[in-house]
Amino acid sequence: MKALLSSFLYLSLIASPARAQFDDEDFVKTIRGIIRDLAGDPVPDARVFVFTPRNNQTRTLRTDAGGEYQVHGLAGNADYQVRATYQGTETETRVVSAFLTRRDNILNFTLDLTLGREAEEEEGLTLDTFDGVTLYGTFDMPEGLAAPIPVALLLHGYGESHTAWSSLRERLLRVGWAVLAMDLRGHGQSLRRGPDTLAPQESWRRDALQFPLDLQPALDFLKTRPRLDTNRIAVIGSDVGAGLALIASGRYREVATVVALNPDLDEALSMAGTARDFTPRTTHIVVTDTEAGERVREYVSGAARVTVLDPPPASDRTAVWLGAPGTIDEILRWLRDTY
Repeated sequence: MKALLSSFLYLSLIASPARAQFDDEDFVKTIRGIIRDLAGDPVPDARVFVFTPRNNQTRTLRTDAGGEYQVHGLAGNADYQVRATYQGTETETRVVSAFLTRRDNILNFTLDLTLGREAEEEEGLTLDTFDGVTLYGTFDMPEGLAAPIPVALLLHGYGESHTAWSSLRERLLRVGWAVLAMDLRGHGQSLRRGPDTLAPQESWRRDALQFPLDLQPALDFLKTRPRLDTNRIAVIGSDVGAGLALIASGRYREVATVVALNPDLDEALSMAGTARDFTPRTTHIVVTDTEAGERVREYVSGAARVTVLDPPPASDRTAVWLGAPGTIDEILRWLRDTY
């Protein structure tokens, strides 16, 4: 009997630290890793799904330029199922068990991209403009939310594609926003006007009959989605996309608020046609120069905020601006305040 009691006490002592850790509400986990192809190269912009069976919720992440993903602050006492997809190809599902006491959990995946080459378009959507350009985009919905769901239209800078928004798109989905990210004409996969191939021209940055024509089909698409708050669309743009966001704010009543990263006011006025046609409403302006921000603010008829990044980003690329300390937090704060 004494031996049996000793064994019981010994087992209880072994189990106590783990049990205490699972009962500790402050015990949180991180899941992170790298998505690679068969050649060992990283896969940027792959989607990673982290499913929690306990509450039937899914977090959707995007890998960065190095193929990396990570999610922090996960409850330590829950199971998680993780898988990755890219261009129609999917990995196996792996589990991080509630019984694991590791705070840092690394799950790397390998995608066989040769299986999904022909399914690339199935991951996104195509829209046609008034002048016959076929636009490509991706549309993502947050999981498990009741309608109406807020939605953001993301418009990249000149020489980029919709993938420039990877970090912001992930954050928006995480806080419950639907996201439509478009490739502007001549960029990414938006390379066709009928039988002709498109290449972007610098002159388009000031042309009212080029990039501005890409706005209408994108907004029309969103207005067909039944679960979205389609009377209150947020448009977020960078560089030439910032000019388009400002134009959309005055031109389309369904646009509730905009964020303009690094806008060029003169180019935006040219794309609008005339100053009379350039009447943005509620606007968050993100710039590196106070004077440039105030010039844009003068045209805004509603609430406006100017955020000056200091030090300025090292380049004009959208991803670099989003990577500046506090930029994404400022964007989300603006959306919370104005939406």
